[in-house]
Amino acid sequence: MKNKALEYFKSIDFINMIHEYQPQFLKKDLVAALSVAVIALPQNMAYALIAGVNPIYGIYTSVVSMVLGTLFSVSSYMVVGPTNIVAMAIASNLRFLRGSNYFSAVLLLTFLVGLFQLAFGVLKLGNLVNYVSHPVIIGLSTGAALLICVGQLQNFLGISVQEGSNLFTELYAIIINLSEINWINISLGLTTILIIILIKNLSPKVPSYLVALVSATLAVYFFGLSDNIAVIGELPASLPEFSLVSFSVPNLWDIFTKSFSIALLGLIQTLAIVKSLAAKSGEEVEINKEFMGQGIINIGCSFFSSFAIAGSFTNSFANYQSGAKTRVSEFLVAIAIVLFIIVFNPVIKYVPIVALASLVIVVASSMIDPVELKQVFSTTKGDALIFSSTFIATITAPSIDYAIYFGVLVSVIIVLKESSNINLETMHYKDEEEELHEAELEEVGEYIEKKEEHETDSIVINLNGSLHFSSADNLKEKLNHLLDAGDNFIFRMRHIERIDLTVIRELNHFIAKVHKQGGIVKIAGITEEQYDLLNNVGIINKIGEENIFLVENEILGSTRQAVDSNSKK
Repeated sequence: MKNKALEYFKSIDFINMIHEYQPQFLKKDLVAALSVAVIALPQNMAYALIAGVNPIYGIYTSVVSMVLGTLFSVSSYMVVGPTNIVAMAIASNLRFLRGSNYFSAVLLLTFLVGLFQLAFGVLKLGNLVNYVSHPVIIGLSTGAALLICVGQLQNFLGISVQEGSNLFTELYAIIINLSEINWINISLGLTTILIIILIKNLSPKVPSYLVALVSATLAVYFFGLSDNIAVIGELPASLPEFSLVSFSVPNLWDIFTKSFSIALLGLIQTLAIVKSLAAKSGEEVEINKEFMGQGIINIGCSFFSSFAIAGSFTNSFANYQSGAKTRVSEFLVAIAIVLFIIVFNPVIKYVPIVALASLVIVVASSMIDPVELKQVFSTTKGDALIFSSTFIATITAPSIDYAIYFGVLVSVIIVLKESSNINLETMHYKDEEEELHEAELEEVGEYIEKKEEHETDSIVINLNGSLHFSSADNLKEKLNHLLDAGDNFIFRMRHIERIDLTVIRELNHFIAKVHKQGGIVKIAGITEEQYDLLNNVGIINKIGEENIFLVENEILGSTRQAVDSNSKK
């Protein structure tokens, strides 16, 4: 692992990128950076709110992750930073630690997330993320969107309630406290949402989130509302300082196990962005190297008062569409955010919490994609079941990691169930027509009953695809049904991709049953490799060398030989 990590550091192309940097790139990278900054600044403050920490840490996380992303990321266009679903996962998984130890636990969790992601990259396990099916992601993001919206209702309504263990308990806690709502809070929140919606519809190029947040802040400042509603308050005038992660927090093992699910979630989101950008830009990214970069960024964030990050869909595509040429644009985004904080620090303390909560609600609502939901329920029952299971687990489970694991488990069960239906086709041979005919199992039986017995009557069993243990029972059922259809069987194995020992044992049992009733079993279309496999388990010896027909260049050549050999006896 140490050697692989060293290879990664040697392969970092940041220095090469700087050497090859052209002056004309700077203008495009700068324009892209400013476009991203006006989106990222308000969003990332809002995501800090989702994660359960002060919005200033959203700014810290933005700056630290983007600087490290410039150095250690691989994609030229992806922008990293806080994201809604990762922030939701942090809050959900550390719900049991609300209190004085919470922020220390957040930093420790971020450090462990980075370690897991670094290990994924070093061990080249990036492709494992592909085994998390898309319906799981849709179910997770849809459920998380509802959780995020409900989680911000108390900030929107201006009330303080104890957080529930899931969506329904939290809704109940809010409902029984509706008498305490702050109407000034609600009015400002609705105004913020209205501004965002109007700008998005009337002037899409205008940074709606930033305009809405600035408008709400100015309203608080000029109308003296800071005594009536919650605001951010005084912010530190300095950037985050380096500090070691503390392992002296309660429930250390719980934090360790939960960090794995968040690491997986962050990598899934990053993979989706990298693939989407590759389809648009044509840039091929080595995914394991990107995962290593994500791990290093998260580890670095944990030392600078920042929480776990991932690739950001909104910021990454804004960066690409704005004409960014290199990762320098990401560095310039960080600089722009720092300058904004320095210049407007006296005003930022008036940013109302309800405005950030409103922004979160708008962003979370956009996570629910009606088109994707329709596609999930219009494809297969399996996809619909996977989505529904993950969605229900997300809104009912005490933490989001249960939903991830449950969704993956349901996916695996459905895949195994579907793959257990073996691809078996039956054919029978009519000697007067000298042709092989495909037939359903029932048709084979009917044909045998209606026709006089001929030595040339053979049933060809065509096996296809990958035959593994989960399909063994299905194969046994279909083969037993064929026992009543005839006595002479030919297994055609030309198109078998893989066959395991469990399936071979069922074939062996079938051969024994056929021999017991005086029948013959032949095997046609097998390769040398398959021959060696069957020879090692004793099947070749059981049916005899004369009943084995190796694959021929001619289509159905070995199968015809097997059928014709029957008529010569």
